[in-house]
Amino acid sequence: MISVKKDFNSPPAKLVNSRRDELIKDAIINKNKHEFKSSVYRQTTIEALEVLFNHKCAYCESDTSAGAPFQVEHFRPKAKVEGATNHNGYYWLAYEWSNLTLGCSRCNNAKKNHFPINGTRISQPQIDAATGLPTAQYLNVDSAEFLNEQSILLNPEVDTVENHIYFLPNGRIEGLDERGVKTIELLKLNRTRLVFWRKKVLDDFLNEIRDVLEDLAAQKIGTDEGRYAIKQILKRVASRQHPSQPYSRFGYFIFNKFEIFIGNQLDTKQKDAMLKFFKLFMDGEL
Repeated sequence: MISVKKDFNSPPAKLVNSRRDELIKDAIINKNKHEFKSSVYRQTTIEALEVLFNHKCAYCESDTSAGAPFQVEHFRPKAKVEGATNHNGYYWLAYEWSNLTLGCSRCNNAKKNHFPINGTRISQPQIDAATGLPTAQYLNVDSAEFLNEQSILLNPEVDTVENHIYFLPNGRIEGLDERGVKTIELLKLNRTRLVFWRKKVLDDFLNEIRDVLEDLAAQKIGTDEGRYAIKQILKRVASRQHPSQPYSRFGYFIFNKFEIFIGNQLDTKQKDAMLKFFKLFMDGEL
């Protein structure tokens, strides 16, 4: 999970030009008995959300599109809230751009209708008498009203999620506080296959590095060739931090915690050599 910047006041034109205002009004009247139209909240936003999230799940950073289409996920549940028996859900946010994220089926199914908070839950919006629609502070989920709910679940479009989570070299993600821990738990961000694919990113780099260092030690390649090979690997390691890359936050830890994630996985001689190469790389001298 990484933070993204979404302009809540600039929804996709397809959504603006849809029946959303009519449907919001109907949802306000009928609440969760309203027939929610995925053809409006999904079809008008999916392309924009895929671009915004770099074709990755907003929560686990996986690109699952080759096997299963992404889902448009409601950050605040639209019909009901798990554990809040008298709450009708955030029905008026069903078509609200600021409440829509991009999810893979695994994260979406794990999240379901969970939305734990530490503050006071909003049960209904304030209505603008002139338009019959919710006022802005009951639409944009970064407003003071919504922030006062004190969501426990991290929102990548609102929160600096990087301040709440960290990764380990074994591919697992851990929480730095209650919000990080609960988000990981609810979304099952340490599910087996997800940990495997994150760890594989690191393992692939380690295998490349070991191969080059072994060839250097055995004099199968010369010093210049070895330095060049290591430099190219380190360039790829650095590039894994880019938001366009799957598991980019894990990539951030690989590069920025290099000694822990790379150095400590090598034997003593290889570690010493690799840390010297890394310093040369960072100094622009490799």
